[in-house]
Amino acid sequence: MRFGPGNYPPPAPGLILDWHRDGVRWHAWVIWLDNTRLRDSIQQAWLPASVLRPAKSDINVWNDGPWR
Repeated sequence: MRFGPGNYPPPAPGLILDWHRDGVRWHAWVIWLDNTRLRDSIQQAWLPASVLRPAKSDINVWNDGPWR
């Protein structure tokens, strides 16, 4: 990968598909949208848990719209 310091991607929305433990460290198989290039692309890689952070989520957003 060709991302910033530490060779990790910049903050972007992604989805964790799997976890792997390597000794005492955890890694996650992550897919994310790379919008740092001219054309957006989907990337995937094993990333250490130390570079991941949770995304904000508000379930009430889905409840504020009109009834379907």
